[in-house]
Amino acid sequence: MRFQFVFGFMLLILVLVGIFVGVPYLLQIIKSNQFLNFPRFISTSTPGYFYSKPQPSISQPQSQPVIKLGESIYKGRINISSVYRYGQEQINLSAAYSEGSSIDITGWKIKSVQRGETIIGKGLALPQFSSFLSDIRLESGDSVKIIAGISPLFSSFQINGCFGWLNNVYNIDSSLNYCPLIQISNLTGFGLDSACQNLILNSGSCRAPNDTVLNNYSRECRIWVEHNLNYNACVEKHMNESDFYKSWQIYTGNNNLFFDQLHDRIELRDQAGLLVDSNEY
Repeated sequence: MRFQFVFGFMLLILVLVGIFVGVPYLLQIIKSNQFLNFPRFISTSTPGYFYSKPQPSISQPQSQPVIKLGESIYKGRINISSVYRYGQEQINLSAAYSEGSSIDITGWKIKSVQRGETIIGKGLALPQFSSFLSDIRLESGDSVKIIAGISPLFSSFQINGCFGWLNNVYNIDSSLNYCPLIQISNLTGFGLDSACQNLILNSGSCRAPNDTVLNNYSRECRIWVEHNLNYNACVEKHMNESDFYKSWQIYTGNNNLFFDQLHDRIELRDQAGLLVDSNEY
């Protein structure tokens, strides 16, 4: 009986403590209006469950020249720049200025609707210096003449910075008189007297004094002239210079007309027979 009294008394004390502590806290919550504010459900994306799948990035291809069916990849890079229909027939080709590699036109064809086709063969890159026939390659900005006829050098050839020596012999074209200028600084250290130096400087473009003239000068003068004033010596000295090689001259190898002088369509086709360029008149 006594134990029940004690237990009831302690329970009463706990209830009173709860009232005195809990009632003020409950009043504070009601006063701040938080009692009626229920949490809202907010839908958020959960990584790994619901997400918008990103579209795969598609890289845009770089702009490329449009090549039609039957056209060559060299279209626009090699062009028929002009056609000479009267006198000695001639077609001029030109390579566009670009940063690409050189283009080998050996095996390409000049096709005429009226006359058939002419195949571009190999040529001499160093005429009268090397007999090796090489492919004809065009660098950026290069030009080439295709001429109806037989080459004066018996093969197509590339003009160079010493070609004036050959032109003086074969009289090919006055515009081909390329010849390096000899300066007084080139003549020092060889024991040449002033009279010999003056003779060399006044000899003219790619020309050497003849024996009759040299007989009036010193032995040293004659030796220098014979060793230095000729085509081979010029090539050996200048062939590694950046501007040594010039344009090509290609010959058909016969005197037949390779296109009609009045009306024709001339096509330039690559090794695969695809169209590179055309000219119609």
